[in-house]
Amino acid sequence: MRLFFRLIPVVIGLFALAGCDLFSEQTDEYLLRGNTMGTSYTIKALHARGKVDEEALYYDIKATLDAANEAMSNWKDESEISIFNISSSTDWLSTSDSFHEVLQEAQTIHELSGGRFDITVSPLVDLWGFGPEDNDNPPTDAQIRAAMADVGQSTLLDVKSDPPMVRKNKPGVTITLGAIAKGYSADLIGRTLAKHGIKNYLVEIGGDLMVHGLNSMGEPWQIGIEKPDEAGRSVQLVLPVSDMGIATSGDYRNFYFNDEGQRMSHIIDPLTGRPVTHNLASVTVLAPDGMRADGMATALLVLGEKDGRALADKLDIPAYFIRREESGFVTSSSKAFDALMAAKK
Repeated sequence: MRLFFRLIPVVIGLFALAGCDLFSEQTDEYLLRGNTMGTSYTIKALHARGKVDEEALYYDIKATLDAANEAMSNWKDESEISIFNISSSTDWLSTSDSFHEVLQEAQTIHELSGGRFDITVSPLVDLWGFGPEDNDNPPTDAQIRAAMADVGQSTLLDVKSDPPMVRKNKPGVTITLGAIAKGYSADLIGRTLAKHGIKNYLVEIGGDLMVHGLNSMGEPWQIGIEKPDEAGRSVQLVLPVSDMGIATSGDYRNFYFNDEGQRMSHIIDPLTGRPVTHNLASVTVLAPDGMRADGMATALLVLGEKDGRALADKLDIPAYFIRREESGFVTSSSKAFDALMAAKK
């Protein structure tokens, strides 16, 4: 029997979650919380009282989140992604602009990461017991090879822009956007807030964030990186951030121990077909938008600390790594991260 651990998101926004929806009675802050994409969201916008139509803003945010779900939710039978996954056709299928935007970014991150980020990885995730159904028996080599026949974004998935379309090159191919969709949705909410003239805001969806401008103290937003300890919650580092997306990918909130007592991470390397075995516990990435931060955090976690930091340095990506050692947690960071933090002092 396996012991599963599936807990909470891995980025902590250090801001007040208490309060009512819409405007706070004491301040001009707009606070909105709810559920979307199988997780929770929090939106905090500053200096908005008397400057925006509250009702129009609320419904625009709701429409934005609804549209994201209609495009990218694997749990909605009529969503674009579900229709694509169910179809056995290898013909080109038209996509919405938002679905196409995410697919294009997924292709870019796949290429930049040498295939370590792969939205066709679902057969392997399911095989190792991290999908909707448990799998108490470790897969055989033959089962892994069979699952990998339907994994491989660069050869099994094509995306084009004019017009926006996607096609699978094998009938059984499916995709999942769980490692990129929350960051993209945070970006969409940021665009919606900007459309209403709001310049200072924080959007958090399932632990992925997009922040813009300054907080209520007139300073960069203070974002906490969680220590990757499954035994409890504490902050490893606080980052002062403005005008960036932030995402953390970790192995400590979704794992199990197999019958031999081996820790099995839910992070699957699509090139080996197996859970990663390195000791990297979490990676935090900062990027110009939440979608790039979300996807690159997953890619760097799959790569591991050494290769992940090398790629971050090559691509000038601010990234913060926490690895697990017997003596405790040890941190390292990319050159771009060090430069960014130095500039904030």
